[in-house]
Amino acid sequence: MEKFVLVDGYIKLNNVQLFLDINEFKKDLKNRGGWLGVFFTFLGLSLLHNIRDVEYFEKLFNIFDFGLRILGMIAIIIILWYLFFKKKSKKNLIINEIESIDINKEELETELTLKFDNKKEIELKFRNLENQINPFIESLKRRNSRIKVNNI
Repeated sequence: MEKFVLVDGYIKLNNVQLFLDINEFKKDLKNRGGWLGVFFTFLGLSLLHNIRDVEYFEKLFNIFDFGLRILGMIAIIIILWYLFFKKKSKKNLIINEIESIDINKEELETELTLKFDNKKEIELKFRNLENQINPFIESLKRRNSRIKVNNI
């Protein structure tokens, strides 16, 4: 099993699958779900306050408002579920399902975006000084010759 060093972790690969060991849970939570979580909390607290107030449900408009807020909470839960489990799922990264690799080279780091058949995208950041990018790409190409490499 080959092992390559990333900016914030490691990536290992065997003949069939990629295994990511990345420590960026706090960064992912902040980038992908922080503000939605805050909005969800405020919305939940306002709904809890309205449930305690019995007189609030006497008007038809307030019942409509309450229903819209519940739909908003359901929408936020669906969005967070999509962001955490569908979009960035790091399980079952099969090498033969990789369609293309986009390379974005900067001064100190290079970002690789692996695009899979099922529209999943995984972003990997390599340091340029460690020279891990070319061996990683060559190792992937040995296992899947259909990969297209695009420089951005």
